[in-house]
Amino acid sequence: MRSVKIDAHQVALVEWFPEQDGLSQVICRELAELDYQPVYFRQDEAIPIDTDIVFTYGPYGKLLPILHKLDCLPPQKRPLTVHWNMEGLPDLRLPWFIVRSLGSIRSWIDRLSHTNHHKFRTLVTKLTAPWENYILRFRYLGDYHYAYRRGLLTVLADSSAIYARLHSQHGLPTVVAPWGATPLWYDDLSLERDIDVLWLGQRGSKRRGNLLNRVRRELAPHGVNIHVADNEENPFIYGRERTQYLNRAKITLNLTRTWYDDNYSRFAMAAPNRSLIVSEPLLPHCPQYVAGVHYVSARIDQLASQILHYLQHDAERLIIVENAYQLATSAITFAHSIKMIMTAVEQARQKVATHAYSFPESGFTLPS
Repeated sequence: MRSVKIDAHQVALVEWFPEQDGLSQVICRELAELDYQPVYFRQDEAIPIDTDIVFTYGPYGKLLPILHKLDCLPPQKRPLTVHWNMEGLPDLRLPWFIVRSLGSIRSWIDRLSHTNHHKFRTLVTKLTAPWENYILRFRYLGDYHYAYRRGLLTVLADSSAIYARLHSQHGLPTVVAPWGATPLWYDDLSLERDIDVLWLGQRGSKRRGNLLNRVRRELAPHGVNIHVADNEENPFIYGRERTQYLNRAKITLNLTRTWYDDNYSRFAMAAPNRSLIVSEPLLPHCPQYVAGVHYVSARIDQLASQILHYLQHDAERLIIVENAYQLATSAITFAHSIKMIMTAVEQARQKVATHAYSFPESGFTLPS
């Protein structure tokens, strides 16, 4: 896959976890395939010289310090900025004006926490710390809309079609870029499928932890072998080791932290490694995946029985596994998502070049 670009542009790609950041490696690979020149930088480092585009994702760290670095540059010399959101929004049952208002307030508080006055910064941190886990999603939303209004965010992409639509409907045009498969994360190792069920990742919420415990409890009398890699019972697994486990697992279990979460990232890992995904019902964040065709969807009280059914009916399992494999390796790929994101960036660049796009005055000043 090659880009329509003529001149290569340098893309500064944030590296949140330099020691273990497989996601940045995947994005870097796909940017290079599109003829860009990706370079890494950490969130606490200056933006590399000669950067044309700043690419961030996650959020796996705070975006505001990076935005502040951009704001210190004259608008005419400021790189285009793209952020790929991979986190959820606050509760979808809340009216948008409430979500937007709380997001704006939370983002404002976070900007105050960067003040140069140590005592004030400490006070803000202490006041917000007890609520941090409950208000993180409001901060993400507030930061994105604030940065866009101030001209510090050129393109926002989202892994969820639902979240992208909500952002677009409320003034922030957003590209849908789903989690996709990458050859770096899958292989056909021809291993024995000796793990009945695999769980990957942290429990993340009381809800998901309780659901995982329930499924295990209901499967236990049937002697089902379930491996839980939650960094509590067993360490997290990454890279080649994760590929090996997925090649051994007949089924990968998918549970969400909240009822409305976008949890299709596991699909991008399990499907191309031909492990059947059995999931609680999901909202259509990635509508290309169809329940009953590419994965098994079951109510909470039926998850264990569905797992037992597909462990006992190999032929039925393999049909769905093959459908998911073909979709994940041909259509829902990282290469395709990165290309869609960068196409939007190039369209913005062309508008800038023809003076059809003007940067809003930033006004992004951290309190002093």
